[in-house]
Amino acid sequence: MTTTAAPARRLVAPRPARLALALTLAAAVAGCGTVKTTNTPRTGTEQLLLTEAWDQALSRVDFRPLTGVPCFLDTQSVTAVDQGYVTSSLKQAMLQQGVLLRPKAEQAQWIVEARVGAYGTDQYDMLIGIPQTTVPMVIPGMPAGTIPEMSLAKRVDQHGVVKMALFAYDRASGQLVWTSGTSQTKSNSRDVYVMGAGPIQNGSIRKSTEFSGMKIPVPHDLTGGLIGQPAADFDGGAPGQAVPLPLPPSATAADIDSFAP
Repeated sequence: MTTTAAPARRLVAPRPARLALALTLAAAVAGCGTVKTTNTPRTGTEQLLLTEAWDQALSRVDFRPLTGVPCFLDTQSVTAVDQGYVTSSLKQAMLQQGVLLRPKAEQAQWIVEARVGAYGTDQYDMLIGIPQTTVPMVIPGMPAGTIPEMSLAKRVDQHGVVKMALFAYDRASGQLVWTSGTSQTKSNSRDVYVMGAGPIQNGSIRKSTEFSGMKIPVPHDLTGGLIGQPAADFDGGAPGQAVPLPLPPSATAADIDSFAP
């Protein structure tokens, strides 16, 4: 009599257990990561608008009449949110043009005082379509509601505006020896939305036209002027281009009229 041994049975894990094991192995092989994103109190666009406008205004100041004279820079009248940047750039511009800066007023022959008349941003919005509208409660029992914005085209313009001026006087006599005149400039940033798509970004603080952060070669005439060209400065000069001004008065002249707004 011949006996046949029964085949060995394979132990198979239940389906849920197999699925959990596969996910665990996949996670161990592929790995995982997280990205932490934070927002600063001020946007980068705002900071670029203001510092760009300031750089333009400062580039038009001619410090050459102060060359070779020990000077002390008085910035007590400079009030700007970017105080450190403004003060440091003033010192750099003076040093680059040969001014001898002194850390203390009593060590200087002339006192150079700077002041800021404007340092801020403006925003202009243009909408082609229906703006967001709040519907009041007309019939008792029916809640009020809000109709969302429906736009065919929308443009948001932001401008950085700066007005600054400097003058110098002799520390011993108190006589006015130099004035820079007022320098007023602006920078701009433009965001355009077409049929809800965007933003298409342009402006003097950007080197090219961008679509949601990607550079694209978009001719301005294809948007019907919505994008346009970078805004010109108040005196008609191109943004970022130093426009030569008449030389300031000599160190022996007291030209107060040149300091008028």
